[in-house]
Amino acid sequence: MPEQRLPGGAAPPRRRFPLFWALIAGSAGYLAVVGAGGFFLDRSEAERTFQVMTTAARVVVLKGSATVAPARLAEMAEQAIREVDMLMGPGGEESDVRRLNAAPARRWVEVSPHTWNVVMDALRWHRLSGGAFDPTIWPVKRLFNFKKRAADTWPGESELAAARAAVGADKLLYDREGMRLAWDGDGMAIDLGAIAKGYGVDRAIEVLEANGAESALVDVGGEVRVLGMKPGPPSAPWRAGIRHPRGGGIVEEFDLTGAVATSGDYENFFFYDGRRFTHVIDPRDGLPLAEGVASVTVRHPGSCMAADALATTMMVLGPEEGKAFLADQALGLFSDGVRVDMFLARGGGLLKRVAFLVDQGVLTVEESFPGDPDPPR
Repeated sequence: MPEQRLPGGAAPPRRRFPLFWALIAGSAGYLAVVGAGGFFLDRSEAERTFQVMTTAARVVVLKGSATVAPARLAEMAEQAIREVDMLMGPGGEESDVRRLNAAPARRWVEVSPHTWNVVMDALRWHRLSGGAFDPTIWPVKRLFNFKKRAADTWPGESELAAARAAVGADKLLYDREGMRLAWDGDGMAIDLGAIAKGYGVDRAIEVLEANGAESALVDVGGEVRVLGMKPGPPSAPWRAGIRHPRGGGIVEEFDLTGAVATSGDYENFFFYDGRRFTHVIDPRDGLPLAEGVASVTVRHPGSCMAADALATTMMVLGPEEGKAFLADQALGLFSDGVRVDMFLARGGGLLKRVAFLVDQGVLTVEESFPGDPDPPR
């Protein structure tokens, strides 16, 4: 059998490096691969589970193509995800991010087309969100330990001020013709963890589509996208669910036909002076988000990268600014069918859920509260 190739003609990467990712979104929590109607995976199904980007990943292929077996398709999808990890993680011999972060100010660093695409999209989100999304937040991020549940210290004001001065996506220089990046000042660093997992999922789906897969699921740490339906008879949609951000169980299950991503304080948070702080930093003031928005789940009809970036953006903006942002962009950036579920919490309790839906260029907003018998869908 001739070797299959990734879109664009490149052979699957031969070298792979497990890399640490500085920004980790909260897990979307739940996926059902077996439908409620009693469909079981038959022997043509292929599933691969692996660790990448410091999280668990999974590729499921239920229906391949006439020329490529499901097992080979799943392997190719994993390779595509690992290539994104290799290029955009903060360490490793072939990491574009590592080379850029190690470069002195005003020195150009040529990056791969994949890294270029992700960085350009991150800069676009930064502009559209008024700075609420910023891939250069790492100088502030590294001052906090979100794995230590009870923090007894807080960075000093001079240390915070120095880190804030090194943040700002508008200070990342770029040369489109040469796909080159450079810093406009010293001490700056990029972190693509809030967008690149979604891109890795999209790349895997792109590879599966290019090689004839008809039914598949790709999940990287809760950033998920599906291809087609689960084959029957009868065929059935994939099912996904939103994990309760302050308790066990699932808030809602739904049919998934595109992508879904979640950002939240499920796993990465700490308590300081009696307040709960999440791993998401507001780039506008350089501080971790305190109690308020516990999680944001975004459903997008066609892009896991967009869902990934929007989830982080809405975490920072909150309900009021987030509503204005979505309304401004409903006819431009977002496709019809984009849905945002924002969960607000205080202490250990869930206060309410605010759901935003873009349909035919119009934004609608619905609110529900814990215990509502029929949450909005």
